Amino acid sequence: MGSNLSRREFLKGSAAGAAALAAAGLLSSCTSNGGEQGKPENVKWDREYDVVVAGAGGTGVCAAAAACEGGAKTIIFEKAGIVGGTTNLSGGVMQAAGTDVQKAHSKFQDDTPEKHAAEWLAEGEGMLDEDLVKDLANGAPDCIKWLADSCGIEWVNVYGHCHVPYVDDSLMADRIHVYKDGGASGSGGIYVQAVLKYAQGKGAELETETEVTDLIMVDGRVAGVEITQKGQTYKVKANKGVILATAGIDNNIQMAKELNPQQYWVNTAYPGTCLCVKTDTGDGIRMGMKLGAAFVTGGTIDFCGKTGAATDNRTPIFPEFIVNKAGARFVCEDATYAFHYRAIFQQEMATGSPTYMIFGSNGGSVDAKVNSTDGTSYAWAGDALQAAVDSGELVKADTMEELAAKIGVDPRGLSRTFAAWQEDTENGNPDPFGRIEGLAPLTAPFYAYRNTPFNLGALGGLKINRKCEVLTVEGEVIPGLYAAGLNAGGWVGPYYPGSGTAVMGTCYFGRVAGAAAAAN
Repeated sequence: MGSNLSRREFLKGSAAGAAALAAAGLLSSCTSNGGEQGKPENVKWDREYDVVVAGAGGTGVCAAAAACEGGAKTIIFEKAGIVGGTTNLSGGVMQAAGTDVQKAHSKFQDDTPEKHAAEWLAEGEGMLDEDLVKDLANGAPDCIKWLADSCGIEWVNVYGHCHVPYVDDSLMADRIHVYKDGGASGSGGIYVQAVLKYAQGKGAELETETEVTDLIMVDGRVAGVEITQKGQTYKVKANKGVILATAGIDNNIQMAKELNPQQYWVNTAYPGTCLCVKTDTGDGIRMGMKLGAAFVTGGTIDFCGKTGAATDNRTPIFPEFIVNKAGARFVCEDATYAFHYRAIFQQEMATGSPTYMIFGSNGGSVDAKVNSTDGTSYAWAGDALQAAVDSGELVKADTMEELAAKIGVDPRGLSRTFAAWQEDTENGNPDPFGRIEGLAPLTAPFYAYRNTPFNLGALGGLKINRKCEVLTVEGEVIPGLYAAGLNAGGWVGPYYPGSGTAVMGTCYFGRVAGAAAAAN
């Protein structure tokens, strides 16, 4: 790790965490004095506001809107030349339970935030802050209504995410809300622009190409920020608070190495597959840790960008199975995408070798009988199948033994796995990993695809309380400092629990942080 600190101690948010980052040179890009300390009369402020928001993605614009609703003079500083950040690249969908929209567009008429929270907590595997998760679930319906009533968002559809084998089916429901012209990759900007327009109508100011480079402490509280704008440095006072909304460590390889092993794996083993904006470099997390803030670890948002397998419950997954170097299955392949990609990460780390998706001609051909009967869509339909083989994206063979030899997995193991798959699917036996879709025998010729994660960012961030106040490693509030969205941790855990969680987190926690800062 580049220090004497154990990974276990570091990831728990030990008091030495910031020191470890400093030793590794990861805090150096925060200029000034590492959280400049002083008395009021010793700081020359260039500008003054009530609330300063660092970052103009979904979290930042919602925070600014809420701060203005609370009567605070507010400004957003955005490092990039445009607003939106990685939220722009999302579909803008949001999870919520018990809304009128859900009742109008799904069969789930009696869903509740309590069930929603219970599902999220189960998927958090004991790593989450229960209060934050319950607050998010309980506050999500109001966010759906606020976005419609105040920001003009028109909700038009609701669907669900795929299952997780150990989560009780009674907790699952279609909760992913889609607005008009949203739902597809790249439509998250509609949400950002709608909220930004509302926030500016309430008086929020915005300056782009302006980087918040440091937090300024005065009399033991965060009193403002240092910014860099057009090559010049300025000090901006924040009378009520500073809100960190600069996303996660997505494109900071060194911070990922220290704080998030799966994100580090993505950025090094599969460089170029991180789809987050380049400005997501952990700035807010780094600045908070310089002041002794605790860091709460998490997983990543990884999925199969080629097939879209298990990204939602509207499209059945095709017949295929995933194997490791030994040729053995190790995960429920139709479980929600980030769940099974966490398992892929763990297997590749444990074996030092790639993993592969194995399928037959009924998984790639547009003429496959199963394709015409159940509506399943395939990544390699028609001519695309042979094109993928010709390009080397897919490996083709007439037998499993031949396929194993070509991809470097144990031929005996792959043959045993194939035989068990054929027997179980032909006879309707329960899947040993809890899979429920795409259970059909494979037909020759056979194909292998090297699993490649497409990444929408790292989970985990600064530790916060229910007001989004940033906490030290001792659990004490850092006065005047707030964090929200994926700049904060504890509300989303070891793998991403399904589409719409993160964007709802930007809205809910952004609004909480803005309201709390305005009321400070």
